[in-house]
This record gives sequence, structure tokens and C-alpha cells, in this order.
Amino acid sequence: MSGERQLREALRRWRELRRAATAGDGAAPGCVYGLMTRDAIEDLAADVEDVKAELRWVRTTIIAAIVTAAIGTVVRLAGW
Repeated sequence: MSGERQLREALRRWRELRRAATAGDGAAPGCVYGLMTRDAIEDLAADVEDVKAELRWVRTTIIAAIVTAAIGTVVRLAGW
């Protein structure tokens, strides 16, 4: 997205949020910079959640491998 287009989009959202804030819908950034910063933070938060999900998968895989190795060792030592 080009810088000009991004700025125009941010201005449009800021105007909409400004109208919503005067209607009492909730807190909204008071400037375009605040709106762009909030959008960047929300994007980063989504990226962090993706990384957390990936790490949960890796942890689960490692635990499954350890348990499988332990079961294999027990079975081997039991002579089955």
C-alpha cells in the first residue's frame, strides 16, 4: 500500500471514529498518528498470537516425541 493511500485510509477511518466518538460509542484516537499507531499495534498483537500458536505446536510435538521415546524404551526393557 502506498504512503498516500495509507494516509487517506487513515484519515477516512479517523473521521469515522471522530463521528462515532461524538456519538458516545467509546474511546477513539484523537489524531491520525494515534490511529495509525493503534493499527500497527493491533497488527503486531495478531503476529504475536500467531507466534504463540506456532510455539504451542512445537512444544506439543517435542513432548510427544519424548513420550514416544520413553514408551519405546520401557517396551524394549520389558522385552516385548
